[in-house]
Amino acid sequence: SQDIKDNRLRPSILVNQKLLLDAPPDIYHQLKKFAINPTNITDIILTHAHDDHIMGLYDLGHIYQKKQKINLISTQGVLTYVRKKMGVSIMGFKQIEIKPFEKIDLDIQFSGWLIPVIHSVEAYAVKIKAGKPLVYAPEFRKILPSSKKYLGDLELAIIDGSSKTGEGQAKGHETIEEGIRLGQEIKAKKILFTNIGHKTDRHEALEHFVKEKGGQKFGIAFDGLEITM
Repeated sequence: SQDIKDNRLRPSILVNQKLLLDAPPDIYHQLKKFAINPTNITDIILTHAHDDHIMGLYDLGHIYQKKQKINLISTQGVLTYVRKKMGVSIMGFKQIEIKPFEKIDLDIQFSGWLIPVIHSVEAYAVKIKAGKPLVYAPEFRKILPSSKKYLGDLELAIIDGSSKTGEGQAKGHETIEEGIRLGQEIKAKKILFTNIGHKTDRHEALEHFVKEKGGQKFGIAFDGLEITM
């Protein structure tokens, strides 16, 4: 494809230049590519401990000229796995364990929560409230009713879109087709799909698919996308 939106690296989002949600292996490359100063990052929240969401911690833990350690935030289970996997590589972070549904007030004037989702490992959606609420849930197979009740009245939901339909669906992941139904249920004003596989389809075709099946509030995220809320 000649469409730059079809060049997909691993997913992560940066909120107000300071709060990073997940740390994929190529995150430092992405920060450099989009001219983002990594020394501004104060907090990282991890959704789960699969390698494609944590291995960028090695580079982020070696950022020079930082005045204080980056806060690395997740549950005890997720951080325990990260410690075993990465060893001394995460000694450069201040590790903060929180419980599911526990409110955390960040120094950067955000509130956050980890909301459990069903995946192949312990995993969470991250709900952030900084004026208008958003949810980031890049990988899950299902969200139970006990968690869905925390996903109402959202300005934006960014959710798993690893496959278009059941054909080629990866274990532990929902499809975009299923995500459209979920997006209509949780009443978010805007729903974007992320974590999209290279074989899922091209960006333009996926945009047409989600709008045809779900309406104008659905869209496809892409590398370098900026959202103002």
